[in-house]
Amino acid sequence: MSLFKNKFLFSVLYFIILVVYLYVKFNADENYLRVFVKPFLMVSLLIFTWVNTANKKTRKFIYLNLAIITFLLGDIIIVFKGKPVLFLSAMLFFMMGKIFYIFRFSGDRDFKVSDLFPILAFCFFYILLVFNVVIKNLNEYVVPVLIYLLFSSIQFLFSFLRKVEVNFKSFLIVVIGVFFSVTYDTIALLTKFYEDYFLYNKITVVTFYAISQYLIVYGLVTEKIKPIENIEYH
Repeated sequence: MSLFKNKFLFSVLYFIILVVYLYVKFNADENYLRVFVKPFLMVSLLIFTWVNTANKKTRKFIYLNLAIITFLLGDIIIVFKGKPVLFLSAMLFFMMGKIFYIFRFSGDRDFKVSDLFPILAFCFFYILLVFNVVIKNLNEYVVPVLIYLLFSSIQFLFSFLRKVEVNFKSFLIVVIGVFFSVTYDTIALLTKFYEDYFLYNKITVVTFYAISQYLIVYGLVTEKIKPIENIEYH
């Protein structure tokens, strides 16, 4: 497990897996090859989490594991997204993964409410803009997509709430990871309900997804809690 203990070597391994998956995706006609390779991304993050976490009995550790596992299940199902029921099932697992990340992001310390206004404004206009673009083509997907966008925005919001509780490096890495998450969600939705092959989606969605998961998990595993005396309450 020393490979997963060394963060640099693990990072190299993770992105090698991503390159292999992209190769398989573009060169293999059979879905089973994609189903076989893609889970290695999330499985490697799961192993990385276990190897680098000392206390495995905390709620935060459990939430992180549940997030990774639900995204893993969504990864497998989304390969067969041509069938509506499987597409909705994949969306459900991805949304559950976001919810578990939200639980993992949540802390016990107070924060300055006024600092949230810009983030809330961004989330509101993000949902409004994306929903307005795709609404004509949603049909029976209106409610699932709206709920999905809502939880994507809540995840983004909660990633910012960590600022008062954790070290800046961990905070920044996770925020960037969640931003990549919002980006791949947007590309995927616009591809599905607005324009096929939007923004080179076959490459960008998978790449941004993999980067997002890597940054979020890496940032959470390496986080350090600020001493209480360094916190200013508002």
